[in-house]
Amino acid sequence: MRRVNPAAFFALCIFACPLSGQSSYQSPARYATEKEAAAQAEELGLGAAEFAGVTEVVAGRYAEIKLRFTVGKAGMAAGGGLRLSTQHDFQWDMWGGTMLQTRDPRAPNFLTYRTSTGAPLQWEYAGGAEAYFPWQRLNQFTLAGESLVEGDFIELVFGDRSAGSPGVLMQPMDESAFEQKVWVDAFGKGEFLPLARNPRLAVLAGGAQELIVTAPTDWEVGKSRWVNVWAEDGLGNPAAAYRGTVALEDPAGRGKLPPPYAYAEGDRGAHRFRPVSFDRPGVYRLVARDRSGREAASNPIVVHERLPRRTIVWGDLHTHTKYSDGRGTPAELYDFGKRYAALDFCAVSDHAFITTAEMWEDIKRAAKEFNAPGEYVTFLGYEWSGPSEVGGDHNVYTTGDDMPLIRSYLRYRYENVRNYHGPQRQAGHVEDLFRMLAESFRGENLLTIPHFGGRPGNPTWHNDKLQRAIEIFSDHRRSEDWVATFLEKGRRVGVVASTDNHSGNAGYGIRREAVARGAGGPLYSRYSPAERGTALMAVFADDLDREGVFQGIYHRRTYATTGERIVLRFAVDGEPMGSEIRAGGDISLQVSAVGAAGLKTVRVVKNGGIVYAVDPPAERTDFEFVDRGANGGSAYYYVDLVQDDGEKAISSPIWVN
Repeated sequence: MRRVNPAAFFALCIFACPLSGQSSYQSPARYATEKEAAAQAEELGLGAAEFAGVTEVVAGRYAEIKLRFTVGKAGMAAGGGLRLSTQHDFQWDMWGGTMLQTRDPRAPNFLTYRTSTGAPLQWEYAGGAEAYFPWQRLNQFTLAGESLVEGDFIELVFGDRSAGSPGVLMQPMDESAFEQKVWVDAFGKGEFLPLARNPRLAVLAGGAQELIVTAPTDWEVGKSRWVNVWAEDGLGNPAAAYRGTVALEDPAGRGKLPPPYAYAEGDRGAHRFRPVSFDRPGVYRLVARDRSGREAASNPIVVHERLPRRTIVWGDLHTHTKYSDGRGTPAELYDFGKRYAALDFCAVSDHAFITTAEMWEDIKRAAKEFNAPGEYVTFLGYEWSGPSEVGGDHNVYTTGDDMPLIRSYLRYRYENVRNYHGPQRQAGHVEDLFRMLAESFRGENLLTIPHFGGRPGNPTWHNDKLQRAIEIFSDHRRSEDWVATFLEKGRRVGVVASTDNHSGNAGYGIRREAVARGAGGPLYSRYSPAERGTALMAVFADDLDREGVFQGIYHRRTYATTGERIVLRFAVDGEPMGSEIRAGGDISLQVSAVGAAGLKTVRVVKNGGIVYAVDPPAERTDFEFVDRGANGGSAYYYVDLVQDDGEKAISSPIWVN
């Protein structure tokens, strides 16, 4: 006898009238927040999803993942089904439609699916659905046969190994709780509600492949500091299970170093060696070596007889968490920046237009809790994301613990339950952003930084008080050509860099690429570091606290690198980078550079053209160039440095007359 189909009956009733003890069904377009939509899914009893059997996988490896959705009291009518959504930003994101295939059961990423009753399912990759942004990579499974009732299930196997497939390739970034978003259409109406509780996996780093050694740049003779050493899995993730014994060595023989250290479980793959000191001025590079033969050298350490008034500190202000389109929590991101990347300062800058009020409170809380003056400085920030024709992407930062969150209308769709639909003001144009920020501007407490990103900042609009710097390097690209359009328009902006990292790894941006493709596009990916450490910002700061670092950025005492801690000092007539000076006649430019590798060329650029260059046969150069053709004219100068390995550094300009 054919079973009674309560799902179909329930679908008719729920659209026509409220059930006893339940509110009437609403279309997802009527929900103000994802939380409201998920609460409705709970009330209706749409069902539950879980990963069956597997709770941990290894980043960048193959695995077989079984997801089971058990139908709830609402049942599932014919034509209903599931949508599984993953984040938009990675071509390598789990099973976001770029890898799954049903053609070859022996090849990677083979997908199988079934219902417990034998009712047929249809699978399609639904593409980039803007109404789901930033979780818009959708795989849709539609019930094409008899309806399901409570207790029936749908089973999906990603990387089904039963016929010889190696499995499905995992994302290359580790993640404490990868969340598979599941949306359910129980009534066959094409209207999907999100589950309140989604399946989660722990994505673990692989074993240690190399050591990463980081030290502060400026030291003083006889004063103790630290050196940070962590083990990396070859994909940019901390090898938390590393248990090696590491010794520090000073090839120059001038360092006082601590004894070797055996890594323990609580270190999570990182250790800060201290005390370390040097007994005379100079440039040093320490080497870390473990007993298995891994070794790595530190960035250049410049030891001064006495510390300069302003020292170089390193940071990453452009990062994303799971609250927009990245990975991990704000606390996890800040922890990585401190524990592994050994940053001096850091900020979370999630996209404001999809940051909810609860998320914003957690971002503020994490920035406040991790801020430790003298040790590790954190800033509150966000990204105002606007199309280029209305100003383009600008990040906003403050010295305080709070500020208004001003959102844009980018990708605004009312049916997207992640879009902000509340009463707070939004800015449809960067000029609106400037105007709204000006209301809270007190004593240089705010600044904005445009970046190239997905929506390049537009030089047409500028605010002298707020737009004080521009991001020239990031995970996206090296953007010297784009920055030049600002300088050519007379915009007096300092040059900075940040990763725009979406992996939760502040200060350690890595881009990877798919290297194996099928006839229809990417079939599967293997991961290789295309470029490790894509961008860092150096600031000359009076003090390692919010005010000291922020003032360094605000007054353009900054330079950018493509990730290496290159040392660069630049002055015009004794005035530091970022200055605006008056001068008549000849102009003297002083340059001092220490590379993290051999220096290929160091160029002085005037008004966009190279006027002087040296090609030092070493890792260090110091020189003076006198521009005898200045004659009191107006100009801007900066230094562009390239290492033998292609890594770069670019100073902020100095404007004359």
